[in-house]
Amino acid sequence: MYNVGLVLEGGGNRAIYTSGVLDAFIEKNIEFPYVIGVSAGSCNATSFIAKNYRRQHDIEIEYANDKRYMGISNMLKGHGFLNIDWIFGELAYELKPLNQEEFDKSNTVLCAVATNAQTGKPEYFYPKSMRNGCDELKASCSLPGVTKGVEIGGTTFFDGGLVDSIPLERAFDDGCKKAVVILTQHKSYVKEPMNPKVQKIFKKYPKIGEAAVNRHIMYNTQLEFVKQCEENGTAFVIQPNTPLQATSLERDLSKLEAIYQLGYKQGLERADEIKRFLAE
Repeated sequence: MYNVGLVLEGGGNRAIYTSGVLDAFIEKNIEFPYVIGVSAGSCNATSFIAKNYRRQHDIEIEYANDKRYMGISNMLKGHGFLNIDWIFGELAYELKPLNQEEFDKSNTVLCAVATNAQTGKPEYFYPKSMRNGCDELKASCSLPGVTKGVEIGGTTFFDGGLVDSIPLERAFDDGCKKAVVILTQHKSYVKEPMNPKVQKIFKKYPKIGEAAVNRHIMYNTQLEFVKQCEENGTAFVIQPNTPLQATSLERDLSKLEAIYQLGYKQGLERADEIKRFLAE
């Protein structure tokens, strides 16, 4: 049983907002016994647990326009537009390495969400170390259409955001009494339906196509659940005040920096509230 968990939505490069909030948490010595992240949220979770201040910020700002990060040239080499092999290889282990010692000594439980390509259902991984690779994070971040997916134990996985975008319910199932939830969409956001024709893109993985087409239903249902939990006091929500003017594959550095600063500012402003929520 955990008193308070931390739930981190994804959002691709928009999740630099979450990076800002978490850097404020690091500054204010705010910690959690349990953190669950989806897609980019799982990367933010890992850097947060390792107390790698500004690591995720620097990765986005310094490498968003690097052709090794994303670009057509990666597709020509068989990696997918977003080269997760390089991101979770050279970038994560050499250029911007994780503070492995801090991560290893932490007692915080990390959960990363990925989507099983065969079943179209979410699966939950609990990596205890990042020293020998991080396939669980790669899987959680493998957005279909721009990556090739990740194989774990003979099964292909894609981005967890397809089927469990805001895993607050999972946090409760894992034993959290309440949770701080960081979203990357503004309060009045409602996800619109996707064109059903998108299923044709996923002929190899029809369940992924189904998940993509039905994602708006799942997402909006989860938003309602988050609101209910916020109202009954079991969730403390931090999210942008206004829509983030950026795409999930945003490369405009001025936009990314502004989004980070927004998250950082909000994290600092609400730090005392969160500490009270943690202590209740």
